[in-house]
Amino acid sequence: MSAPDEGSCPRCETPLAGADECPECGLTIRTAEDGLTSEAADAIVERTLSNASARQPSGRTLPYPLRLASALAISIPFAPLSAFALTSLVPAHPIIVILVGMLSWMAPAAVLARTPVPSLIVGRGLVVLGAVVAATPLVVAGGRMLVGSAAATNPPIDGSQAIYGSFLLFGLLILIAGMTVSRVADRKRDAWQDASPRRRE
Repeated sequence: MSAPDEGSCPRCETPLAGADECPECGLTIRTAEDGLTSEAADAIVERTLSNASARQPSGRTLPYPLRLASALAISIPFAPLSAFALTSLVPAHPIIVILVGMLSWMAPAAVLARTPVPSLIVGRGLVVLGAVVAATPLVVAGGRMLVGSAAATNPPIDGSQAIYGSFLLFGLLILIAGMTVSRVADRKRDAWQDASPRRRE
């Protein structure tokens, strides 16, 4: 057990000025043999544990590689969705389609991986995915109007009402699922944060 800081009390951090007893809380620091008293040792341990607990992040987090893996898994549907949207707009070389799909997969994953709670990664990923799925037919229709005669023929996503309805319904279902998961994850995170101070007491 190391000796306390020569300048402050290990219990109340009052300056000692070389005294063997704290003038504020009365803690005896050293014995007559100039050793550390058991009370001072207990105060050092308590203070060390308190500082270590204060440095611990609230909630439950995963290392970044695991969070990135979760984000990459939830972001997989963005790749084929972006490929379908691109080929529905204009004729594109297969390499361009692959590059767009990879970028659409990895970019959302990199953003989602910054979320410290894994369940929030899933919830927020589903929210974004649902919104994108619901809006994709409208974006494709607007894009085809802009490019005019350069638009792709026989697009995978055409302008039929059945396609619009299917994308909208499926997107709303994913969006609702994502909002539900995110709400549950937020409640759990709040519960962990509330329990964390009690564990440190």
